[in-house]
Amino acid sequence: MKSIFSILPRYMNRNFLVNFTFLILLLLFIVMIFDLVELMRRTSEYNVEISTILKMTLLKLPEVGQLILPFAVLFSGIFTFWRLNRTSELYVMRAAGLSALQFTLPLIFAAFCIGLIATTVINPISSVLLAKFEKMEDRYIKKTGNLISVTKNGVWLRQNNPDGGYSLLNAAKLNTQRWTLKDIILIEFDDDNNFIRRIEAQNGKLETSAWVLERGDIYTQTPIATPFEVMNIKTDLTPQDILDTFSTVENVSFWKIPEFIKTLKETGFSTERLEVHYQSLIARPFFFAAMILLAATVSLRPSRQGGTTKMVILGVAIGFLLFFTDSMLKAFGISEKIPIFLSAWTPTIVSILLGGSVLLQQEEG
Repeated sequence: MKSIFSILPRYMNRNFLVNFTFLILLLLFIVMIFDLVELMRRTSEYNVEISTILKMTLLKLPEVGQLILPFAVLFSGIFTFWRLNRTSELYVMRAAGLSALQFTLPLIFAAFCIGLIATTVINPISSVLLAKFEKMEDRYIKKTGNLISVTKNGVWLRQNNPDGGYSLLNAAKLNTQRWTLKDIILIEFDDDNNFIRRIEAQNGKLETSAWVLERGDIYTQTPIATPFEVMNIKTDLTPQDILDTFSTVENVSFWKIPEFIKTLKETGFSTERLEVHYQSLIARPFFFAAMILLAATVSLRPSRQGGTTKMVILGVAIGFLLFFTDSMLKAFGISEKIPIFLSAWTPTIVSILLGGSVLLQQEEG
């Protein structure tokens, strides 16, 4: 005969996961509708096909889904405990000698696993799909033709030339404080991808509407180089364009973040935003588990004592407050006002301590 201690975890997890699946699908559908309408508005003047707009919406959906996952975990936990409380199943569990912590642990474990999957599986998939979305957005909406990336070989920039064609610029180092570059290679092509010339320069600087290259050589179809002291190359790139490219940390896979941080440091870019994001992803499973603790504290109050609705509303308010605090602390970490570890882990630690202490207090009361 199976013990209640072996049946209970499966029963609790089944209830929670069914509620979670329904809620996350409902939230994703609502978000998808809003995103679809917004993309249709943005593409209205470019005559983009509806199939392309729908594809862009689906490509962006996993990234948005990661933002609503904590809400789905919290609300699913609250609803699961509330429903079990309403049907008096929690009374039966308590009568069988189970403590609140014992029938909460299965949900904590399930939420931790959801967070683990979100970090190690969903995030890498989302980063790939988001990168494809951004390429399509640049192609159909922004239409800039500018591409910026960082590799072990330095910074790579692709820009459209004012007179037609495009240029590829590579710099080993980029100082984002003064916007100076070192060891520059710039290659120009025409609209048919035919090579025009190659420019090598020791130093350079991004100024208004132009790259200013200093002390270099120009190579064309002949092997003989033409030296120069100063040369201006027109560009529509601005410092903000470059910074905006690396402010989107969501398109970097969790597994590639450590290597990318190292590359950014070697190139001269600030890495605080990416480091805070990385620590937040590591903390995510524990944060989801903390959401269950908070859900339990506001949902396990016996219904005969009244005030259940008020407590549930309080739990939702606490959840939103934590998400707001999480965003604020991340901003502090990025601006180096507080240590990166604290900015990413404080909401999780506070949630665990708060939820655990209230749950123990309710159990003793």
